[in-house]
Amino acid sequence: MVTKIEGDSAEVAEDSVAREEALQLMVDGRPLAVMLRTPGCDLELALGLLHAEGVIHHRDDIAELRIAPSGQVELDGIPLPIQLDPHAENLVDVHLRVPLPEGALGWQRALPSSSACGICGTATLEALQAVQPNVEGKAAWPARELFHLPELLLEAQRVFHSTGGLHAAGLLRLSGQPLDVAEDVGRHNAVDKLVGRALLRDQLPLRDAVLVVSGRTGFEIVQKAAAAGIGLVASISAPSSLAVQAAEATGVTLIGFLRGEHCNVYSHPERVELNLGQPARPR
Repeated sequence: MVTKIEGDSAEVAEDSVAREEALQLMVDGRPLAVMLRTPGCDLELALGLLHAEGVIHHRDDIAELRIAPSGQVELDGIPLPIQLDPHAENLVDVHLRVPLPEGALGWQRALPSSSACGICGTATLEALQAVQPNVEGKAAWPARELFHLPELLLEAQRVFHSTGGLHAAGLLRLSGQPLDVAEDVGRHNAVDKLVGRALLRDQLPLRDAVLVVSGRTGFEIVQKAAAAGIGLVASISAPSSLAVQAAEATGVTLIGFLRGEHCNVYSHPERVELNLGQPARPR
């Protein structure tokens, strides 16, 4: 229940609040990360994160999965052996066909650093380029088509409409498939869910696809998109400076402030077509 105040009056009413719980992610029985997320697509979230970290690249890299039933709404059609652990809560344990070497738990968790100077943005970008080849998809998207993406994303945000408290990410492909949407309390989690879903469907890399996100675009979103082969990332809000640098370095077209019939293209504008069918050119 919530007390709603309007002007000088107040009333007690029911209200929906977005769920947020911690999730323990393990690889071969070893702890990797604890994430705060919206339950319901824990498997997709875990696989998307592991793909972004370079721990897995394809569905065939996975031998079996152990998960807590309460964190996964849909189990039908998942083409992997799954052990539902009735005693577990908020857990995904991914067992690999080829175990990771001791101490290898993802590229971002192994970034070079020192106690003297820490780690800077340049080191982050250099480490990213060492593990991430440039995105190959070169297909251009008409600007007029991109202008409709925020509206399509908002229409598909089922949980957001009832809570007002979730971020969303949507994936659209040139093949004409409908917009695929994931929601979560964390914007980067929503992207992981989309990529994990595509990995389960054996659809990676996602060349010639566009990713649209609600809210700000940070480095992690660009990195996850590049790892999945997504050539264009669009947001209704601003990017961070490191996100722009990462997009430029990995060949991703990064768009911000996608609102109405306006947007800013921060990198690789050749993937955006204007009305006359010509790609945008830097001034």
